[in-house]
This record gives sequence, C-alpha cells and structure tokens, in this order.
Amino acid sequence: MTETAHAVRTAERDCPECGKPVAEGGQYVTWCAACDWNVDPEVRDEEPPGRIERVRRRLAQRYGEQLLADLADPAAGAEPGAADGARPGTRLGVAGRFATALAVTVHGVTVALLAGGLWLLVGCWGRGALPVLGGFLIGLAVVLRPRFRRLPKDESHRTVLRPADAPRLFALLDEVAGTVGTAGVRAVVIDAEFNASVSTHGIRQHRVLRIGLGLWEVLSPQERIALLGHEFGHYAHGDTRHSLLVGGAFQSLGTWRYTLAPAPAHTLVEHFANLVTAVPRLLVDGLLVLLEHLTLRQSQRAEYLADSTAAAAQARRRRSSRR
Repeated sequence: MTETAHAVRTAERDCPECGKPVAEGGQYVTWCAACDWNVDPEVRDEEPPGRIERVRRRLAQRYGEQLLADLADPAAGAEPGAADGARPGTRLGVAGRFATALAVTVHGVTVALLAGGLWLLVGCWGRGALPVLGGFLIGLAVVLRPRFRRLPKDESHRTVLRPADAPRLFALLDEVAGTVGTAGVRAVVIDAEFNASVSTHGIRQHRVLRIGLGLWEVLSPQERIALLGHEFGHYAHGDTRHSLLVGGAFQSLGTWRYTLAPAPAHTLVEHFANLVTAVPRLLVDGLLVLLEHLTLRQSQRAEYLADSTAAAAQARRRRSSRR
C-alpha cells in the first residue's frame, strides 16, 4: 500500500498554468481540474496569423484594456452626450469621421475606375489599345465593387421566416428592438448553427436575424431576451463596421488584398508580376490597418454597450411579465 501511494505521489506534477498538482493520466490525457489546462490537447493545423491579423490582435488587446479601465471608472470613460441623455456610442467622434472619410475614398477609387474605364471605352474608341484598357478598368471596378448580402433561401438545413409566418416571434423582436432604441428585422433565418447574428441584405439594407437552433434551444427565456438585446444593440450603439459605408469599405479592401496577393512564382513573368503588385499591395495593407485602427475602439465599445443593452432588455421583459 505504501509503495502504491508513493507511486501515485511521484506521478504527480505541477500544472504549468496555475501551479496546482496534477496527476499523470497514464493512457489518458493529463489535465488540470483547477484551470482546465490541457483539457483539449488536440493540435490543430492553423495557419499562422498574417500581418494584418497580428496588428488587429495587438490593437484589440490594447483597446480592450483601455475599455476595461473606462468601464471600471464610468466618470473617466463617459462619452460626450451621456450627460444630456443621448445614447452612448451613437456619435462618431474624430476617429469615426476619419473612418467614414477613408471609406468614401475607397469607394471613390472604385467609382473612378468605372468612370475612367467608360471614358476610355466610349470616348477613345478606335484609338489603339485605349478601349481595351477601358474594358480592363471596368472589369476591375466590377470585381472591386462592394457587394450586398442576399437573403438566404429556404433549404433543407435552413428556414426563412417572415412576419406572417411567426407573428408572436416578430412581435417579441420588435419589442426588444424598441427597448434598445432601434428598428426590428424583416426576416428571421433559422439554421442549425450554435450562433446568432443580425445583418443586412439588399440595396435598401433590410435587417435579418439569424438564429441557430443549437444555441437557441439551450437558452432560458430570459437568456433569449438578453441574446436578442445584444444583437440589436450593435445597431443601437453606432457600430460603424455594421454600416453600409464602412462595412463595404472593409469588404472592398479585402477584395483588393486578395486580388493583389502574391502568387507562387516559377517564371520570370510571375516574379515580375509580384514585384509590380508589391507597392499597391503594401498600400492596401496600410489602408486596412488604418481603417482597423479607426474603427476598432468604437466596435469594441459597441460590443460592451450591447451587453449592457441586453441586460436592460432582459430586466424590462422581466418586469413586464410580472404585471
């Protein structure tokens, strides 16, 4: 018995995360019950983050720490307009205005490509290769144009609901949206994902709520209200990344970056093509980093405020159900 106890003690070691003793699992996975170290030891083949993603993570960490300090000291983190009753997060601020101007510039380049291509194609017809260049510019503008999301169609794994299909559900959505100070949705997409989100579709930017049954079914009624309040809160608190202008600029820049990405070079021509696209590629990377920097803090703040809105919607629903 003593030898067995000694063997167990010698099989123990300290957790590298929290320092608590953990027993060797033998043929099973060794993990720490105190901090969950090594609970999921699977090694995933994930690609290392690129330059843009590394910058995004650093900015997110820095801004997250600043927001934590603001929320811990509401007086220090108060936004302009909070004292006069305005909803926090609805004003753009200096960074938001710069982000809007940058987004307009990005879309302006696409419009300029289209206009220049049409001028070369129509105005310079018959003048050598100029019309061909015009056709190329038009095609480039079409590729780089901002794209509007489409409302998904009913499929075997997905159902699209309209107000006439589920009037009680849409009445609840309108109530929650009104509580947080924004508009409701035109459609609800039900699928099997463990997620929920609100997005827009079409030129008129109608809102659609996506509900994953995997998430919806595990939530209590009050937790569902909080979830809806959080999703609608993104629009109530002025998250510019959900806007048509700035969100479309992110999409266009992403398309530019994909188009200019270097290809594996095996010939002299391919090396030359990568060299020619290097400068515009670096310019696009810089624009993406700048737009990320200008919008990240407001986006993170809107995320926190969406949580606050969710709690308010939950509390209001609870009070109304008691009446």
